[in-house]
Amino acid sequence: MLTYSEGGENKARSIAGRVGGQTGENVIGITTATIRSVAQGVLGVALVQAAAAGLGMFIAGIPAFGIWTIIVLILAVIQLPPFLVLLPVAIWYFTATDNAVVAIIFLVWCLLVSTSDTFLKPLFLGRGLDTPMPVILIGAIGGLMLHGIIGLFVGAVVLAIGYELFKGWMQEEAGSEAAT
Repeated sequence: MLTYSEGGENKARSIAGRVGGQTGENVIGITTATIRSVAQGVLGVALVQAAAAGLGMFIAGIPAFGIWTIIVLILAVIQLPPFLVLLPVAIWYFTATDNAVVAIIFLVWCLLVSTSDTFLKPLFLGRGLDTPMPVILIGAIGGLMLHGIIGLFVGAVVLAIGYELFKGWMQEEAGSEAAT
């Protein structure tokens, strides 16, 4: 999907520059950076959580761990906690194993995997943007709730552009008041 993203960005900048001048080009820059940030943040964190959950289930010897890993990935992408899948697996593991210590270690691993997004998302979402991470995160979650997976990107882009345009408008207001 991103094979031709640089060419598409250049064309969009050219068109936006003709239509909206420097402001149009700035909007395209914000849009591109926001899409990259959301892709790295939301999808990157989901991949990390799914890989960690899959590794834990593989080491614990959970049957069909690959299917569970895919379900964890889907839940993490749609912003639901992986613990919704990992808790029933951990409960089953407690009943299926005679070693309570290993089952407790697996449960702690599941808790760590499920809560890892609290510190990973701020690291991933804040990269490469002047827009604050909470604005991107709120836009991504709101867009997801309204439009599904595509809404992750659309919501974040719309809110980031709105935020940056509002910020620019407020700076213009402050500049014109200072000049008078």
